[in-house]
Formats: sequence, C-alpha cells, structure tokens
Amino acid sequence: MPNLRILHDNAADRAVLTASSQAGALGPANLQRDSKSAVLRATGTTQTITATWPTQEVVAYVAMFDTNLTSTARMRVRGYAQPGDAVPVLDTGWTMPCPEAPLGSYPFGEMPLGWNAYKWGGVNTWARGGGSNLVSWFSAVLVRQMVVDVTGIDTPEGYIEMSWLVAGNYFAPEYNASYGASLQLQDTSEAYRTSAGSPKTAVGTTSKKLSINLEHLTPPDRARLMHILREYGPIKPLMFSLFPENADPLLEQDHMIYGRVTNLGAVSTPYYETYSVPLEIEGI
Repeated sequence: MPNLRILHDNAADRAVLTASSQAGALGPANLQRDSKSAVLRATGTTQTITATWPTQEVVAYVAMFDTNLTSTARMRVRGYAQPGDAVPVLDTGWTMPCPEAPLGSYPFGEMPLGWNAYKWGGVNTWARGGGSNLVSWFSAVLVRQMVVDVTGIDTPEGYIEMSWLVAGNYFAPEYNASYGASLQLQDTSEAYRTSAGSPKTAVGTTSKKLSINLEHLTPPDRARLMHILREYGPIKPLMFSLFPENADPLLEQDHMIYGRVTNLGAVSTPYYETYSVPLEIEGI
C-alpha cells in the first residue's frame, strides 16, 4: 500500500489556464482561487482545461476538488514536454477519477448503486458536504503543457462545475503515518430550543479534519517536512492523501483533503536519527 502523500506546491497556481467553454464570468481563473464558491462552469457535460507553464514542471498528480460530477465521470490527462508537441510524454487514457464503491464490497441494497464518499450536487451543496473530488496518479514527468479532459454525461445539472485544479509532484515519507490516524467531520450547526420548547437547528457548514502522527521520519524526510511547514504552514492549502491509490476508493476519497495545517506541532527525536511530528489538516 502506498504511503501518505502530501502535495505542497500546486503547480496549477503558476499556470496560464484556458477552458474549452465557460458560462458567463465563471472562467478558469476561478480554479486558482481558494474559495468553494468560485467555480469554473462549462456550458455542457464536457470540459477541457489546458495548463501552460513558462518552464517545465514536475507533475505526478492531477486532481479537481469540489465538482458536481458523479461516480460515472471520466477524466484523461495528457502532458507535453513543450506546447505544440504532437506526441505527449504522458497520457493516462480515460480513467474513472471518483469511482463508486465496488459492487459486493458493501451489503447490497443498503446503499444505492453508484454511491461514493461525496454527495453529488451543484455549488450550493458544497458547504454541507456536497461536491466530488477527481484524482489521477501517475509516474512523475516533466511538462510545459497539460491537457485535462473531463466528461460527465450523467451530471444532473446538465453542466460541469469545479472549484480547484491541483497538480504537481508530491512528498511521500519512507515510513507511513502511524496507526491511530483520525478523520473528523466538523459541523458548525447549532442545536437550540425556542421559547416554546421546540427543538430547532441553525444549519451551519461542514468540513473535514485529518489528524495523523509521523513517528518514524528519517533525516531526509524530516528535513523535507520542515521545509514544507516553514514554507507553507497554515498559510497555503496543501493536498493530503492518507490512502492514495487504495483498492477501496471510498477509503481514499474520505481521507483525501485539500486544506491547511492547523497545528505546528513540535518535532521530537524519540531515538537516534528518527524524528516524530503530529499533524492536523483541516479541509477548506
């Protein structure tokens, strides 16, 4: 099983982005904003996003966070060493980027066919846990241009929308996070009673919080993690995937977060040349 992966340098934020279609002012620049309500919206159920960089970037991962796509969506990523090249250095082919639970892995009939870890729906549902995440992992390549094709013929709204494009290389420690990692669903809703005694709820927003402990960092991993924490800390969002490319897609989806480090825990030295640090990551 692959170890925890952290993508701390989102190369997509440095790219010039174009889209094959957009509805009104909801264009590709919104993919570089840290806001769920800022979306790129296509005029139909297909979308092609092209990212172009002035110099080559290392890319081993592409994801789109908070989309309205269902588990039947398809995605294809192609990377080109130089803009205008006819032959890509990377072509993932058409993949299922947010697959449903495998048939037979959960009691049949208790959950609907095609379900996964996210509620489907438009941008208005994302504050309450709506929105699916699309992900594609591959071997690292150097590219100056990346083309991402997405189709979602079963999208209920009749168009595709998404909040963030995340792409780049990732850090994976030699030793995985310790057992005991916890995933918390945070909800700001408040329960109260009226003056007549009736129970009511003021509906708030939801988010995820992942707590892990890296207890066996090697000296190179400690140095790299310290660089990430110094450079980004709680300021810039990072991508965390605790179970990347897991055979259970629901496990990967639940434990994949685009968010910020909310604690700067002490780095300790439990024994010779081994280092430990706790991390808490809260989703945007």
